[in-house]
Amino acid sequence: MPSAQPPALLASNLSEPSYSPTAASASTNVDDRHDRSSSTPTVNSARQGGASGEKEKPRLTEQEKKNNHIASEQKRRAAIREGFDRLTELVPGLEGQGRSESIVLKKTVDFIHLKMQERKELIAEIERRGGCINENLRT
Repeated sequence: MPSAQPPALLASNLSEPSYSPTAASASTNVDDRHDRSSSTPTVNSARQGGASGEKEKPRLTEQEKKNNHIASEQKRRAAIREGFDRLTELVPGLEGQGRSESIVLKKTVDFIHLKMQERKELIAEIERRGGCINENLRT
């Protein structure tokens, strides 16, 4: 049965430690984080390996890059989904409906406009009755 490792790793020396993106990310240098996906070494990474005498961290394989990208995209989509779910809880008239994002956004905008108009009317009513509204509360 073939190994689950990518072909590039099969030929490598097995005594070298394996690379884990999560374990390495905690100890990465600020300069390394910016150039994480580059396949060419930078001046900073070459200098770091030579000055301290340590081995340079292995680059991410194409499969690891792809997996990281997929994971971050799934996380981004989940955050958007949670935001829309939260809006459906907050905006009246959206509870229990299907989740059409365009409808959620339109009804949210309409709801905010309504609340802004109600606020202006309340401020006008307070002033009409002789009350005073602080300027920083008007906006």
